[in-house]
Order: sequence, then structure tokens, then C-alpha cells
Amino acid sequence: MRAQAHTLEAISAALLVVGSVVFALQVTAVTPLSASTSSQHIENQQESMTAGVLSHAAEDESLKRAVLFWNEADGRFHDAGPRRPYYTNAPPPPGIEFGRLLDRTYGPRGIAYNVRIGYQPPGGGFREIRYISRGEPSDNAVTTSTYVTLFDDDVLHNPGVDANGDGVAEPTGSSLSTANFYASDVSSSSDVYNVLRVEVIVWGM
Repeated sequence: MRAQAHTLEAISAALLVVGSVVFALQVTAVTPLSASTSSQHIENQQESMTAGVLSHAAEDESLKRAVLFWNEADGRFHDAGPRRPYYTNAPPPPGIEFGRLLDRTYGPRGIAYNVRIGYQPPGGGFREIRYISRGEPSDNAVTTSTYVTLFDDDVLHNPGVDANGDGVAEPTGSSLSTANFYASDVSSSSDVYNVLRVEVIVWGM
């Protein structure tokens, strides 16, 4: 009898533990409408969107033209703000297709974005400069990046207009091998000048 009593007590205790676990799981279950799941879904969408933007810009080389849109005389990107060498409230000028693509993609959706350009300086290491800075990213910001390989014979670009009067980035006669550029030649023994990392940070406003 005593053994049976102990067995019943053990079964009762086990049932109590299982019931408590089931109740706890029901209380803390994450539903598709929970804040964390919804936030993660938005971040995944933004990451996918940004990867598509960078892929498209790299494929048609508008990204390369954007990073080469450098005014070597003033040491800043063309048409950047008077006090900063990068773009702030507005995207790059109409001649930069990459800027138009960013504005079309994020502007109507109320998404803010920053763009940074990283490169390897002589002697190794890693440095970054701002390309577009539109505020301080939120805690849920998403970062996506791609790489642009520059060669010694790539040239800087200046603002210009096409036959329709639209703004374009026109190549100059100033090649990277002789230009006053923000990134230096880190491979003097080859045609590769430097490899830039273009990083886009996006977040909801």
C-alpha cells in the first residue's frame, strides 16, 4: 500500500509539473502578430530590399560612378553640403543614378538611410568615410553591404548633362593613378587600385 501511495504521489507530481509547463507555454507563446516577430519581418524585408538596390547599382555600374563622383580640388563629393564633404538631407544630385535609386526605393516608404564607404589605407587596416548621412540609425536598423573594385585606369566623374538636359555623371580625364582621391592605391604591383565596401544602413522613421 505504501508503495502504491508513493507511486500515486509521483504520478500526481508529474502531472502537476506537465500542467505547469503547458500553462507557461500558452502564456508566453509568440504569435505571428507579436511585436518581435513583426519587427523581424520588417527588418528582413528591408535587408532584402537593400540587397536588391545594391545588386542593381553594381550591375549597371551606377554604384561605381557614385563612389567616383569626387571633387579632387575641394576634397569632397560634388554638390555636397558647404560644411561637409558628404550628402546630408538630400540624396546625391540628379546626375547620380544610385542616389535616384535610393530616393525612389526608400523615400515613399518613410525609410531613412545612411551610406558609408570603407577602404583599405596604405599599410593595412580599414577606414570609412560618409557618403550620405541622414541621421542616427535606430536600434532596429539593418545594414547591407557590397564591394566595388577600382582599377588604376578608372577615372573620376564630374556633374554634366545629357542630350535631353538631364543630369549625368560625366567621366573626366583624371585617372585614379594620378588623382587626389580619398582612397589610396594599395596594390602598386597590379592594376587593382583599391576595393571599396559600400554599406547602406536603413531604418524606419
